[in-house]
Amino acid sequence: MDFINEYFRRKTDKITFIELKKNTTTNIKGYPIDKDIPLPIITDVLVNEIIGGNMEEEIKLVHVIDGIIYLMGIDPLFMYMEDYKNILMSYNERAEDYIFYQGIKSIEDDDYDSGAIYFRALKYINPENVNGIFNYALVLEEISKGYLEKEQDEKGMQFLEKSTNELETILDIDDKYPLAYYKLGYHYKFSEQYLKAKLIWTRYLTLDKDELRLQEIRGEIELIENDAALETGLTYLSREYFDKALDIFLKLMPKFEKWWELKYLIGACYKGLSDYEKAIDYFQGALELYKVDSDVYNELGICLFTIGDMDDAIDVFTEGIENIPDDYKLLFNRGLCYLQLGQLEDAYRDIENAVDLNPNDENMNAQKDILENLINK
Repeated sequence: MDFINEYFRRKTDKITFIELKKNTTTNIKGYPIDKDIPLPIITDVLVNEIIGGNMEEEIKLVHVIDGIIYLMGIDPLFMYMEDYKNILMSYNERAEDYIFYQGIKSIEDDDYDSGAIYFRALKYINPENVNGIFNYALVLEEISKGYLEKEQDEKGMQFLEKSTNELETILDIDDKYPLAYYKLGYHYKFSEQYLKAKLIWTRYLTLDKDELRLQEIRGEIELIENDAALETGLTYLSREYFDKALDIFLKLMPKFEKWWELKYLIGACYKGLSDYEKAIDYFQGALELYKVDSDVYNELGICLFTIGDMDDAIDVFTEGIENIPDDYKLLFNRGLCYLQLGQLEDAYRDIENAVDLNPNDENMNAQKDILENLINK
C-alpha cells in the first residue's frame, strides 16, 4: 500500500515548522520540549496568524497541537513522531476523543482527505481503536469512489483494497465488531467473492441488533445465494471434487436452464467422473445455447475421441475451427483424431497450423516432428 502512504505524504507541503529560540525552554503540563525539536503548524493557519497580526505574540499552542495531529496523519514515520505523541498526550489526555471528533466532522463536511488524515493520526496513537479504524476504512472507500467515478480505476481499486484490509484488521482486534462484518460483506460482493460475502454476512446476523440493517443483509444474502453456490462449485471443480461440484451445479440447473456456462460445468464434472455419455449430452446442450466458446468444442470433442467416436469428434472440432479459427487446441486435437485414423497428411497439416499459432508448445512441436518423420518414411 505504498501508493496510499505516498498519497498522504505528498501533503507535507501543507506543514510549516517553527523552532524555539535558542536558550529557550518550555514544557507542556510538565513535559519538557527540547529546543532542537521543530514544531509543526499547518501553513494556512500560520499565514492567517501573520495576516491577523498575531505574530507579535507567541503562536498559540493549540495550533502546534493541530499541526502535530496533521503531521501524524500524513507521515507517521517522521523522525520526531514519538516526541510529538508525548507532547500531544501531555497536552490532552483525551486526545483520541478530540481527533475522532475532528475526523467525523471532516466526513460530515465531505472533506474525506482531512477525515482520513485524522483517523490515520488516531491509528498511530492507538492502533487498536476500532472505531477509528472503521471510520478510516469508510473514508478510504469514499476516496476510492471518487477515483472510480473519474474512471481512474487502478487508483480507486488501491484505495478500496486498503479499505478492505482495514476492515479485516478490525476483526483481528475485536471479532464481535458488527459494522466491520456489515461493510466487509459489501466489499467482498463488489469483488465478486460471493462465498466470503455470504459467510461474513451470516456471522454479522448473529452480532448486530439494528433490525433495519439486519433485514437489509438478509436480503443481500438471498441475492447472492446462487452466486455463492456457484463459487463453491467452481472451487470443488478446481480441486477435482467432481461429485461435490456436480451436486451443487445440478441444484442450480432448474433456475438456469438457459445458461450455457452451467451446462458446460456440469459436463466438465461428468467428464471428471469418466461418465462420458452424460458429459457429451451436457456439452452438446451448452453448444446449442452458445457456439463461440472453444473450451466447449474441445471438451466435447475429447469426450467423443475417448469413447472412440472419431468421425463425430472430427465434426465437432471442425465446427469449432470454423467458428473460432485461431484456437490452436482445436486444430491440434483434430490433428490427433486424423492421426488415430491413419490420415497422416491431414494430421500433419492441422498440427503444423497449431504450432504456427503457438510455436512454444513443446508437446505440439514434438508431435509435429514425429509426424514429419513418419511421412518422410
